[in-house]
Parts: sequence; C-alpha cells; structure tokens
Amino acid sequence: MGVGFAETLNAGLKFRTGEKTQMGISVGTWPSPGGYIFDWNSLISLSGDFYYHFGGHAFEQTLPYWYIRSGIDYMRLRFDDDTDNNIEMHIRFGRDFYVSEISGIGLDAGVAVFVLNESGLTQVLPAIGINLFFLF
Repeated sequence: MGVGFAETLNAGLKFRTGEKTQMGISVGTWPSPGGYIFDWNSLISLSGDFYYHFGGHAFEQTLPYWYIRSGIDYMRLRFDDDTDNNIEMHIRFGRDFYVSEISGIGLDAGVAVFVLNESGLTQVLPAIGINLFFLF
C-alpha cells in the first residue's frame, strides 16, 4: 500500500523475478478535491514497474535495499462532460527501510515524462512515492 505521483493512493503486488529483480503492479485512486479546478468525478491509476536492487541486505533472505525503479502509469480522470487519459513513464531511485524481516517502508524519487497528456499537465514532473510493504 502506498501513495505517490502518479500512482495516487494505491494497493499493489510485487513479484520477485530474480536474485536482484522484481516486477510490480498496482491500482489506485484519489478523492475528488471538490470545488477546485480539478474537480473530477473519478480518478483511476494503473501502474507497472520493474525494480533492480543493489547494495547491502537488511536481512539475509531479503533483496538488497537500494533500487532503481522504471515503469509506466496510466491515469484516467473522468469529469462531468469529459474524460482525460494520461500515460507517463518514470525512472526513480529508492531505498527499502526494513522494520522487521517481513515488513518495511519504501521511499523513492525520480522523474516522470508524459507520453500521453490529455490533462495539459507539465510534460516532465517529479515522480515520488512512499509505500508500506509486507513480505509473504
């Protein structure tokens, strides 16, 4: 579970794909601010990411705690009379902070570039995220 731009408030899954790699997917939303310029009826985001981990290990069985994350996010904003679709690609640098052998907090930051931008947002924006994770 996490929050970020452009994943919004989201829930997702990560799958270990190798000794130092993961793939992740998430779905998210954001409540309408009501009365502001961006007063949408619904906002949905879908994300897919690839993670490459490096550096030291917090625990023997965990992935290294530093990572590079690249991915793509789709956001759909629906208004009363219109729907805006946005797709952005990002690259981020981050770190997992383990609270225990099975849980922790991940923080990352980088840059996002819109490849489809129907909302008129700035073409290049910061990409940031924080998430709570549990290992199964």
